[in-house]
Amino acid sequence: MKYEITVEGVTHTVEVVLQSPGRYRVGWEGEGSHEVDMIRPTPEAFHMLIDGESWETGCVVTPDGYMVDVRGVNVPVTVVDPRRKSLKLGVGAQGGVVASAMPGRVVRVQVAVGDTVKKGHPVVVVEAMKMENELKSPIDGRVVEVMVSEGQTVEAHTRLVRIEAA
Repeated sequence: MKYEITVEGVTHTVEVVLQSPGRYRVGWEGEGSHEVDMIRPTPEAFHMLIDGESWETGCVVTPDGYMVDVRGVNVPVTVVDPRRKSLKLGVGAQGGVVASAMPGRVVRVQVAVGDTVKKGHPVVVVEAMKMENELKSPIDGRVVEVMVSEGQTVEAHTRLVRIEAA
């Protein structure tokens, strides 16, 4: 899975691949990949072997992301799963069509044919990866077609709602 990680104001793309329970391959752009063996003795503590070198870190959730303690230095970090980011931003919306960016289940359809919507207005909520993601209208307009119903399972790129420009 790829993540966007912001450390001290600089955003990086990191790929994390589960090799086996507690063992990962982690790739950081421009750095190659590293083998990481990890155990988590408490919710805030991590013991890791990174390419054979021992690291102990702490991590606590903050309102803006995480505060990570690496060898006594506290570093603020935010982590974004790009798939969730695209769902929340309505990146699945192209033109006047709102589409699911990833597989999931339609939890709520918040518009009906004939409704007038503004750009950014919530139209459908899709549950993916146990998170509810609100998909929004890409344009000001009128709903001309609703192609899904609540409870329906959808694949990535499934067209959900079509909106005609106002």
